[in-house]
Amino acid sequence: MGNFEIYPLHVGDLVRQKSNLTFMKHPGEIITFPLICWYLTDGTHKIMIDTGGVAPDGRWQPYTRTAEQNPRDALARLGVKPEEIDTVIITHLHWDHSGNNALFPNAVFYVQKKELEEAADPPLKIFSGSYDKSEIFKTSYTPVKGDCTLMDGVRVITTPGHTLGSQSVIVDTKKGPYLFAGDLIGLYECYESNPMIANGIHLDLIAYYESLDKVKAQNCFVLPGHEALVLKNSVYPPKAEE
Repeated sequence: MGNFEIYPLHVGDLVRQKSNLTFMKHPGEIITFPLICWYLTDGTHKIMIDTGGVAPDGRWQPYTRTAEQNPRDALARLGVKPEEIDTVIITHLHWDHSGNNALFPNAVFYVQKKELEEAADPPLKIFSGSYDKSEIFKTSYTPVKGDCTLMDGVRVITTPGHTLGSQSVIVDTKKGPYLFAGDLIGLYECYESNPMIANGIHLDLIAYYESLDKVKAQNCFVLPGHEALVLKNSVYPPKAEE
């Protein structure tokens, strides 16, 4: 059983209609939501889940990243160098989740094989711009197929819907398992509503809701992909004083 600590890293901000994260809800409401990646350690392994967005370059506006939100600087505040990261697990390959892969030259990168295939040839061209192929395919990946354990205390489960190759990551901590949902669950509101709410960007809505039910069945603490509230805690499980 693993015993990981989890550190959320705030690595940028997007300004969008809230309906981007809540399908058919809150039309016209504009919100700022964070780009988040995660640093995990059990004292031996040093792991990233997702790597955040590419440096702002005029695409995907409005998108900002301050100097202190640079992933290298965010890790430095934890006393970690990118070169020390041994494992990177990518929930899906959209630009805002895999844009800093090059920062981690010594890591093994895990992603679903189906996600690699989708990134290479997106089945719905309207969403093809979400994949930055110029960055994605600079990285050498270890493809996985389906649900599997990557190491003691860390496993992945397939959760398609937002993309066909999306995966969620389950990590054991001293307070129980935490699940990283990527963009399957963008906000706590999406998961806590009845019925649950899909992301505005999705390729298969039936598969999406099957994935949400699959996540619910894991009985984990869920950490959404773009929820500002998760940044209220500097570490998970939270310290007593937070």
